[in-house]
Amino acid sequence: SVIVLPNNKNIVPVARQVDALTDKQVEVVPTHGVPEALAALVDYDPDASCAENAASMQAAIDRVRTGEVTRAVRDATVDGTEVHEGDWIALSRDGLVAAAPSAADAACALLARVIDDDSEIVTVLVGADAPAADTQRIREHLALTFPHVEVEFHDGGQPLYPYLVGVE
Repeated sequence: SVIVLPNNKNIVPVARQVDALTDKQVEVVPTHGVPEALAALVDYDPDASCAENAASMQAAIDRVRTGEVTRAVRDATVDGTEVHEGDWIALSRDGLVAAAPSAADAACALLARVIDDDSEIVTVLVGADAPAADTQRIREHLALTFPHVEVEFHDGGQPLYPYLVGVE
């Protein structure tokens, strides 16, 4: 059996077609990004059935709140917010969270949106080109603003997205 984690909402429909192409049992857990996949993988049980794992992994991604920081590639107005080419933007599952002059500003706005009083752990995947000063600023922001959460920073090495965030 195989469990597919697409990690992109546009790939989910294609991933669901894999089952018809093989004799193996295929379950698709419709992850939209790496932070969701990491949360799902934590709930993977090698002794459980494929269907049981898919169900528990789906429950895990339902519990995680995620977001990403990237750069705007064009001018736009999104949900009433002016975004200019080159702005740093923070996106959550719900859409645009903020447009900001720095990746750190965008990440801090994102964290303010996805962390709540019930949050326990914040995972930040740091991209290949994330400025060290911005990462340090985010660390300090989390420590001062959200002292109740455990924070993990990992080198994700991803291009174009200096910060990917998962909150559980």
